[in-house]
Amino acid sequence: MQSLKAAAHTLGCKVNKCDTDTILSKLRNIGFDIVSFNEEANLYIINTCTVTHVSDKKSRQMIRRGRKLNQNAFVAVCGCMAANDPVLPIQIGADFVFDSRKNEVFFAKLHEIFPLTNNQAKLSINDTSPVSTSRTRAFVKVQDGCDRFCSYCIIPYVRGSLKSRDFNEILDEVKFNVKNGFKEIVLTGIQVASYGHDTKISNLPKLLKHTANVNDLKRLRLSSIDPWAIDDEFLQVLKEEENICSHFHLSLQSGSNKTLKAMNRRYTTHEYKFAAQKIKNIRSNVALTTDIIVGFPGETDEDFNESLSFVREVQFADVHVFEYSVREGTKAAAFPNQVSPAIKAERNKQMRELSSELKTNFLKAQVGKTIDVLFEKQNSGHSDNYCIVETDTNENPINTIKKVKIIGNTTQLLKGKLI
Repeated sequence: MQSLKAAAHTLGCKVNKCDTDTILSKLRNIGFDIVSFNEEANLYIINTCTVTHVSDKKSRQMIRRGRKLNQNAFVAVCGCMAANDPVLPIQIGADFVFDSRKNEVFFAKLHEIFPLTNNQAKLSINDTSPVSTSRTRAFVKVQDGCDRFCSYCIIPYVRGSLKSRDFNEILDEVKFNVKNGFKEIVLTGIQVASYGHDTKISNLPKLLKHTANVNDLKRLRLSSIDPWAIDDEFLQVLKEEENICSHFHLSLQSGSNKTLKAMNRRYTTHEYKFAAQKIKNIRSNVALTTDIIVGFPGETDEDFNESLSFVREVQFADVHVFEYSVREGTKAAAFPNQVSPAIKAERNKQMRELSSELKTNFLKAQVGKTIDVLFEKQNSGHSDNYCIVETDTNENPINTIKKVKIIGNTTQLLKGKLI
């Protein structure tokens, strides 16, 4: 019998990536060959995102592309866009919509569609091995859901309430990935800072401490966290565990206190700056990155200029800039004084220009330093503080950590020499 082929495309956050990787691992173990999404396959999976209208548009495009690649394929859709509107994917060409976090239903459906044995279907439900042991960085989901209800965000409505994974289950997955060759583990989730708040059994600092001490783990990285997570316990772990990477994506969204309050972000710029400085006091070469939304309802020119000034004051290593996107069902969708598209576009341009300036400044500050680089390709990899580093070498350092002398930079990356 000719082997079955499966392909997947993931949009949005690293949590979606984790969910997709789990599904692909199970598919591989029941006999599917995993191929590129642009190849002809028997099964296409699109893991969607609905954070913005652009995310929705890209999700729809990928569903249609999957159908176009093979009219006879089984096209399955999961993720936040599908959860928010499960009918739409079917209307535009999908065969099946499912919850990626409860994929037993999906695999039961595959058992109906494809010639799988009962043993294969059973194996698919529990296997959590990585898709490939050749990659250098593994993402481990520690929790799902969110209880913050920022006024602009649809995610709590489509992902549900907080649900932390079992502490030992997380550690077992980390150990498994390290044993299989991964040098770096990234702990990710919808609201990582809230890990353990629902179970009251553990918390993020304790999870960091135990994960960092897994034998042979070279690097431990965190995905996005909120400033309120930077408490004394967190900082103490950061002091003690040197393999925790010096890169923190510390979510901001606005540098205006008025806008932060309207967003229901539950912190002030003063509190944010205090948390950022605490991290910098411990890790002098830390890269702090963040997200900024421009054009939030009611944002005046003065509010926006406050945001610009605050971003410059904190001296971020990089800023991800988004124009506010109306999400029906959120409080902000009904707010008065919606900002015009033209003004949002201009503010987007200004904030991105500042982000580019700050990123270049941060990269320039790395020149002359010797840093550790985890190579993902023969000539490039990431530093501990998440800078892309390129080198010229005849070696094959992939999946190894090498010391590199930084000799220059562009606007996007560092240039270095192996030493």
